[in-house]
Amino acid sequence: MGPKTEELICVLDQLAAMLESDGDTHWSLWVRKARARLLDSDYSGITYLLSAYGGMSSFNDLILGQSYDGGAFSWKPGHVELNKRFDKLRNDAAQLAGAIKRSQD
Repeated sequence: MGPKTEELICVLDQLAAMLESDGDTHWSLWVRKARARLLDSDYSGITYLLSAYGGMSSFNDLILGQSYDGGAFSWKPGHVELNKRFDKLRNDAAQLAGAIKRSQD
């Protein structure tokens, strides 16, 4: 396993934890599945992860820190900082996966 893959696995760990702490199950499972494949040295983890980006309702569109309680939408405290950190990790994951994919093509 190369250093970029190791770095990507670390980023995916952080993403999964962040998603789970915000109550997300769909994308946290997606990230964990990609991570598991990479840990097994399965290159399909890269293509699987990258398939989450782009299109309507994709990983790119996800915003954390929202809640809907009793018919009212609200933001959780710290949502701006949460989403800044989330955006950075999400972008880091895409860039690392893209670099790994280019090195394999």
